[in-house]
Amino acid sequence: MRANTTRSEGSRTVELLDPRGEVEYETLPLAERLETLEGATIGLLDNSKSNADVFLEVVGDRLKSAYGVAEVVYRRKDKSPIPADDLATQLHDACDAVVNAYGDCGSCTSWCVYDSIDLEKKGTPVATINSDEFVKLGQSEAQALGIPGLPLVRVAHPMGDLPREDVVERAEGAIEEIVHVLTTDRDALEDEYAERFLAADEELADESLYCPIR
Repeated sequence: MRANTTRSEGSRTVELLDPRGEVEYETLPLAERLETLEGATIGLLDNSKSNADVFLEVVGDRLKSAYGVAEVVYRRKDKSPIPADDLATQLHDACDAVVNAYGDCGSCTSWCVYDSIDLEKKGTPVATINSDEFVKLGQSEAQALGIPGLPLVRVAHPMGDLPREDVVERAEGAIEEIVHVLTTDRDALEDEYAERFLAADEELADESLYCPIR
C-alpha cells in the first residue's frame, strides 16, 4: 500500500488513505531468441480482433518470402479477452517463435500480453503487436507479470475496421522490427524495451486504459 498522508482541518487531524497498491513481482528473463529465421517454424497467434488475420497473413507471407521461414502455423482464439491456453501450448510445441496480434484496446491488450508472457515463460520467443494508444498499458501488464522487457512492436491505432490495404501497409511496416525482436540477443532486447513506453516507477494515466473516440 502506498504511504498515507495527514492534514489538519481546524482542530482535527484527518488521515487520508491512499487505496492504490504497489505491484511487487519477480523479474524473469525473456526466452532465448533465434539466431536466424532461416528454416524456422513461426507461429501466428490471432486473438480474433478485427483485421488480426489479415495482419498475420501478410507477416507470415513476408517472413517466408524474405527471411527464409520454412513454415507458419496459424491459430485463432475464439475471442480476445480470454487466455490462449491450449493454443499457446500447441504453438510452443510446434514452433520456434510466435507473432502475437494484437493489443488494440484495453482488455485485448491485457490478454495479448498475458499470452505472450505465457509463451515466453515456456521458452518460446514472441513478437507482441500493440497499437500505439495502448503500449503503456501493455508495458504495465508486462511489468506486473514479471517480464518488464517484453518487446512490444508498436503499430498505429486503430487496427480494426481499416481497409485491407491499410492493414497490409502496417504489417509490412512492422516486419523489420518483428524480425529484430525474434533474432536479437535477449539481454540486449530487455535493455532496449524495458522502459521504452513506461518507466518502472511511472504511474499509468487514465487515458491509457480506454479507447479514444475518433
